[in-house]
Amino acid sequence: MSKSTITINDIARELNVAPSTVSRALNNSPRISEATKERIREKAMEIGYDLNMVASSLSRQRTNIIGVIIPFINNHFFSLVVSGIEDLAVKSGFRIIIAQTYDSVVKEEEALKMFSSARVDGIIACLSVETRDISHFKRIKKVGIPIVLFDRVSFDIDCPKVLVDNYDGAFQAVSHLIKGGCERIAYLGGPSNCRIFDERAKGYKDAVKKNGLQLLPGYSFSTDLSERDVHEAMKLWLGKYKAPDAIFTSTGNQGLMVTKLAIDAGFKIPDDLSIISFGDSPSHEYIVPSLSAIEMPGYDIGRSSMEFIENEIDGKKGDSRTIIKPILLVIRSSSFR
Repeated sequence: MSKSTITINDIARELNVAPSTVSRALNNSPRISEATKERIREKAMEIGYDLNMVASSLSRQRTNIIGVIIPFINNHFFSLVVSGIEDLAVKSGFRIIIAQTYDSVVKEEEALKMFSSARVDGIIACLSVETRDISHFKRIKKVGIPIVLFDRVSFDIDCPKVLVDNYDGAFQAVSHLIKGGCERIAYLGGPSNCRIFDERAKGYKDAVKKNGLQLLPGYSFSTDLSERDVHEAMKLWLGKYKAPDAIFTSTGNQGLMVTKLAIDAGFKIPDDLSIISFGDSPSHEYIVPSLSAIEMPGYDIGRSSMEFIENEIDGKKGDSRTIIKPILLVIRSSSFR
C-alpha cells in the first residue's frame, strides 16, 4: 500500500474505531479525548498516512513550552546545558520541561510521546547511548515539532546540532600526556556504537601514533560506562607487569573513579600514573590530587541550542545548521609532572 492510497478508513480498521472518529481526531475536534487523538495520530504516522494532513491537525496556539531530553540531570555537564537553555528560555518567554532518559532508548521514546501530547513548541535533546535508529525523532519532526540535538547527535536527521570536537579534545589530552613523558597510555572509552566515544577513541589512537608511540594491546577498552567496567579495566591494567603510566578516560565520572582506584592500589599520581578525563566538574578541582580534564562549555551549548530552537519555531533557518563549540584543556595536578 503506497502512502497516496492510505485513507482514514485504513487507520480506523487498524485501531478498530469508526472512520468518523479518526476524521474528528485528525481535525483536533474537542469531542475526541486527547488520549484517543494521540493514539490515532501515532497510528497515522506509523502506517504512512499523509503527514501533511497529520501536521495540519496539530495546528494550535503556541504553548511556549520547550521539551528538553537529557540522560541525567545530576551530571555536571548536562546541568550546565539545562541552565543555558533555561536562562535564555525565560528571557524569551518560554518554559521548559525536562525528561531524563537514564541512557535508555525506551525512555527516550516515551519522553518524545509525552512532549508530543503536551504540544510543546520544540524539543532539545541529547541522544541516549542506546540510540541507533532515530525514526522516533523523525516522526516527531514530520508532524511539525522542531528538534535541536546537542552533544550526542545523529546526522541521519535534518535539524540543527550543537556539539564539540570530540576528536580534537581527545587528541589534545593524549598529546599533553605524551609531552609530560608518558609512553604507555591507556584509554577507557564508552560504548563503541555511540558517535562521540568513537571520535574520542580515534583522537586517542591518532595522538599516540602521530607522536611516535605504539598502540599497545590491551591498553584500550570500550565500556558501558558502568562502575563495574571501570573496576575490571583497572584490575587488569594495574596488575600488568608494565602497568600504564597514564590513563585517559572518556568521561569525567570515569576519571574520578580511576583516580580513587589507582590511589587505593598504592599508585602515586602523577609520579607513577598520570590521569586526564574528557569532561570536567567542580569535583575535579577539589579532589587530591586535582584532576586534569577536557572542559566542555555546557552553558554555551545550552544557550546555542535554545537560540536554534527559537529560530526553528519562528521559521528562521540560517545558513549554519551545526555549531562546534571549543573545548579547553585544563591541566591540574594529576597530569602535571
